[in-house]
Amino acid sequence: MAAVRKSRALIDTSALLALANPRDQYHTRAVQIAGSVVQSGRRLVGTTLILAEFQAHLLYRTDTARARSVVSALFDDPLYEWLDVPADLARAAFSAWIEKYHDQRLSLTDAVSFEVMARQRIDEAFAFDQHFVTVGFRQLA
Repeated sequence: MAAVRKSRALIDTSALLALANPRDQYHTRAVQIAGSVVQSGRRLVGTTLILAEFQAHLLYRTDTARARSVVSALFDDPLYEWLDVPADLARAAFSAWIEKYHDQRLSLTDAVSFEVMARQRIDEAFAFDQHFVTVGFRQLA
């Protein structure tokens, strides 16, 4: 991989879910990692696909008001940098990651995250999804 921007890490839906749910198996670890990210001055990069996936989980698990409030807060929080996902990026991600790792159960959201990381030279993800490691990225510890 090319030069690494240590000031940013990608945030995955799995991390957002862990942070939002005190009963999640990774909640305590997610809170610790988030604290370290804030202390270090890093920013968390995510995509609108990640936000959509997260909001869908919230709608399933909570009510619409809570889902709306949580996602709105994420949009407004300067810790996060949210990137749009144009169709050409999604198509490139599909070819580069889903076709290459055809033996893995990768979602389009995962593939787009990997493609964003590659293009943005981000080598670490705040994630509890092992697919990041499988395709060659590191998870924040």
